Amino acid sequence: MSPRLLLTALSGSLLLINTAQAQSKADKAVIKQLKADIGYLASDELEGRRVGSEGEKKAADYIEQRYKAMGIPGYNGQYRYPFQYIDGKQINQITSIKLGNSVLKIKDEAFPLAFSANKRAYSEILPDVLEQGNIWMMPIYKDSAEAEDVHFDWEKAAFEKASEAQKQGATGVLFYDSYNAKFTPEYNAKSEYETLDIPVAMLTYKAYSQRIHELRNEGSNERNGAPVELNVSLKRTELTGHNVAAFIDSKAPLTVVLGAHYDHLGYGHDGNSLDAKKTYEVHNGADDNASGSAALLQLAEWVKKNKLNHYNYLFINFSGEEEGLIGSKAIVKDQKLDSNKIAYMINMDMVGRLNDSTHALTVGGIGTSPSWGQFTKNNKFKIAVDSAGVGPSDHTSFYYAGVPVLFVFTGLHTDYHKPTDDANKINYAGEAQVMHYVYDVVAKMDAQPKPEYRTTKQSTVGKVRFKVTLGIMPDYSFQEGGVRVDGVTDGRPAVKAGIKGGDIITQLGTHKVNGMQTYMEALGAFKEGDSTSVTIQRDGKELILPIEFK
Repeated sequence: MSPRLLLTALSGSLLLINTAQAQSKADKAVIKQLKADIGYLASDELEGRRVGSEGEKKAADYIEQRYKAMGIPGYNGQYRYPFQYIDGKQINQITSIKLGNSVLKIKDEAFPLAFSANKRAYSEILPDVLEQGNIWMMPIYKDSAEAEDVHFDWEKAAFEKASEAQKQGATGVLFYDSYNAKFTPEYNAKSEYETLDIPVAMLTYKAYSQRIHELRNEGSNERNGAPVELNVSLKRTELTGHNVAAFIDSKAPLTVVLGAHYDHLGYGHDGNSLDAKKTYEVHNGADDNASGSAALLQLAEWVKKNKLNHYNYLFINFSGEEEGLIGSKAIVKDQKLDSNKIAYMINMDMVGRLNDSTHALTVGGIGTSPSWGQFTKNNKFKIAVDSAGVGPSDHTSFYYAGVPVLFVFTGLHTDYHKPTDDANKINYAGEAQVMHYVYDVVAKMDAQPKPEYRTTKQSTVGKVRFKVTLGIMPDYSFQEGGVRVDGVTDGRPAVKAGIKGGDIITQLGTHKVNGMQTYMEALGAFKEGDSTSVTIQRDGKELILPIEFK
């Protein structure tokens, strides 16, 4: 080899080494910033970032300051986009329930139902004597079997019975639990039922067992029965949540929206927690979704630094996602974001738990535009494709507005919606790889025309909620028939049944499992307390295991 060729070869090698070193140094800086961002957002100080809470406000302050430090201004001159959120109904102190000569303790002995009217009703009655123009006092359960039935929806039954009582001329309804039911009725501030025109309340088993004989005795001594008074006053609790939005204005006709929600579950009191112990500890939500929020901040820095300018770029950190995509719905509808001027939207939710063994990455929304097909292959990831535009995160709000979307997700894990989803469990190097993937999509699309929008079927992957769970972490990249188990959660039905990581679930009860769609359909057929069997493949052998959803 000539000296000149040798020198050229050495120079090329040195260039590759220097480039690799520079890349490594850059990624170290990215990881350091990710640790700082996720470390703060998922700290106990923020108390789980529940929408409308002080923790949410602190998180919003932090995110806003990060955008300001990058020199990226707010959208239309402001960073904060507040929205109103109805956080159920609270019982006012003036609420009182009197039974005979006793004033009952609210919640402990009796409580109004959230669909009750704010009214007072008084009658002199006997239990189970149902007369027009009086308060009706009647059992919530018809027999002990119904009281022990784990599938019995007592609130639905109460609403239906109270609605019928209202039609029949009752001035109020007082239900009672005479069986000490397996699942004790309690006040539900977020009842989904419409408000009736009469006051409705529930007498607990404790009060029933202590007071009912007193009431019957008083009534037997009086021609018209014993006095009962319902005085109900409920107040809707309205909270303010905050989306945070920053904007790079390229003076382009179209805008790209890049988003991630930053709210989480607070202390897990809203029914979304999967903590079996129900200890109501702070749920820090490091992966869900401090990881996506931190990734969005880094993405904004890269877009600004590399001067992508074919589109404008709008970065939105949503709140209220955990309560039903409230923040993203608000910014699309109430705050007049013109969907006709949005080129596409990418949503990052739970991108911090990349599995180093499988390198599985789920990319949803592929079917919402033919432009997305070019991003389904990547040599760093095993990409599981989902075509749907509808899913359990904020991209859904944009899809319904006619915007092509992508949803990036590293998968469920055993800490999902539990107090154990902490910052020390994030795969920071893996998240940096995911961010590079997302940025590559954005950079390539910056040189391409607006993607064509297409409608799709509902999603089969993502953050799903069922009445029961097996307690497994599915391998979303597995597409060879059935659902392969990546991991199992201690204390959950899968572990008790003997299911292990690597097992492939092929049937649940009588329901065949061919993949994630049929797996979720099968889960949806069961309720807490059900028993069935699960068929698995393990080391080439078929096993049928008994399983109980407890």
